Amino acid sequence: MHLFTRNRELKVFMSDSPRKFIPRPKMIKPTAKTADNSASTLLVKSTLEFYRTDLPKTLFPLKTNLFLIERGEADIIDFISRCRDEKEKSYSFLPQRRVYAAKPSHHLRRTVKLDVVSEYFLYDIVYKNKSRFRKPFSKDREHFGYRFEEGNPINATVAYKAFKGAISDYSKKYKHFISVDVASYFNSIYHHDVVNWFRELDCSEDDVNSFGQMLREINSGRSVDFLPQGLYPSKMIGNDFLRFVENYHGLRSSKIIRFMDDIYLFSDDEKIITSDFILLQIILGEKGLSVNPQKTSRNAAQHVKMENEIDEAKEALLKRRRIIIAHGYDDQSEIKGAMVKFPLSDSELMYLNKILNQPDIEEEDAELILTIMRDHADKVEKRLPDIIIRFPNLTKSVHGFCSGVNDKEFLAEVIESIVEISPRLLEFQLFWFASILEDYLMNTKRTSALIDLLYNHNSATPVSRAKILEIQDSRYGLTELRTSVLSTGQSDWLGWSAATGSRALKAGSRNHAIKYFGNCSQLNHLIANIVSRE
Repeated sequence: MHLFTRNRELKVFMSDSPRKFIPRPKMIKPTAKTADNSASTLLVKSTLEFYRTDLPKTLFPLKTNLFLIERGEADIIDFISRCRDEKEKSYSFLPQRRVYAAKPSHHLRRTVKLDVVSEYFLYDIVYKNKSRFRKPFSKDREHFGYRFEEGNPINATVAYKAFKGAISDYSKKYKHFISVDVASYFNSIYHHDVVNWFRELDCSEDDVNSFGQMLREINSGRSVDFLPQGLYPSKMIGNDFLRFVENYHGLRSSKIIRFMDDIYLFSDDEKIITSDFILLQIILGEKGLSVNPQKTSRNAAQHVKMENEIDEAKEALLKRRRIIIAHGYDDQSEIKGAMVKFPLSDSELMYLNKILNQPDIEEEDAELILTIMRDHADKVEKRLPDIIIRFPNLTKSVHGFCSGVNDKEFLAEVIESIVEISPRLLEFQLFWFASILEDYLMNTKRTSALIDLLYNHNSATPVSRAKILEIQDSRYGLTELRTSVLSTGQSDWLGWSAATGSRALKAGSRNHAIKYFGNCSQLNHLIANIVSRE
């Protein structure tokens, strides 16, 4: 593989010579209290805490909305009340910006990036009604994850591990099973069905009506493809909405388990499995949903075989990965005490080095390396460009990995070269490259060039550019770039992120820049008022 800068081959990436790195401080061992797999030791006690906790885990976590909610929550609540008031004709939830997240093998996940009003509303109405998202009624008919338990959102990684454990146990216990996946689930849910589902949770009619209004207006009245993806409240909605599947009286399988739209049926009678599979498709079809034929499987032996083939070294590494993902990294990319109890052993490092020395790294192994080798980033360095190019869907994991890269100039050179030689990049990649720039590369020799390349790339979108504009820095022409956007008064992600990014200026200069911007729409006015208080 060869990567090129503007005029020269970047041979350093593939060099076999070792590079010098500044030693990182040793990791502090966690206490027993924080070393478990619980979602959190702190209770989520408000909509703001719910939002703040979930934001880093979302697909496009712009900091603009976080700042606005933290500084202007009361203003946003008032704005929402006006949107819900039929007498306030000039207020409404706005149609949302379509975005595309990356999936494996260059597939795309179509969703929307919500503005601050709609995003806060979604978190707030789900948080307010969180107690209505209840546990399964029967051990024989279970769904996993995505609700609140003991004051916190259930950790999705921990819940998925339990789901996979149940698959393994039931595959051994029952002779037959079938796995089913709902095709394009979030993009196929019908508006009136989800509103009626919300009503049947026994929510207030006022909440039901405003919930339906928001989902209708953010999608310009279209009745499908309206539910945002990647947000915990949306996952709670999507997971609970499908309860009608396992609760259906006509299904006769001995065990039915589900994680979101992944459904498994188990029985000792193959005829029952086949009958239930046919009935399941009819049940889903009544909601306008269908199964993905390519993901339907009856091969229980395959699942057991895959688990048995994982050797002890990899099993230990995967367990370490689950702990890291379950507890996460904070906004400053410092490792929380609960993530890794002990440093990697010599045998584990040998196993990982073996993976790194393979000509073609598998995606699963690349993700594992990015997650658990942040304290050994120097060992991954020469393979990092290859991983970034081959697996666009891992760009968010690359962002987390960059916290362990001490040579920021090297990292900046990698990103610059990849962006420069790639005529087409995914929106997801450009967004997370901009996040890497903001969090790690703002003081490198290549910062100015990176800003120019990312903002003006052929594949740049309003949301990927917004990530640049919201950077709270007045260097590198960012002030002038934001001013050129604010002067148009546009009410979109470019304008909103430029307004919040203007916090880098002193109060007098900042307020002058956003004064006229705030006159151009109700949402601009809301944002200008919040920013001007900074």
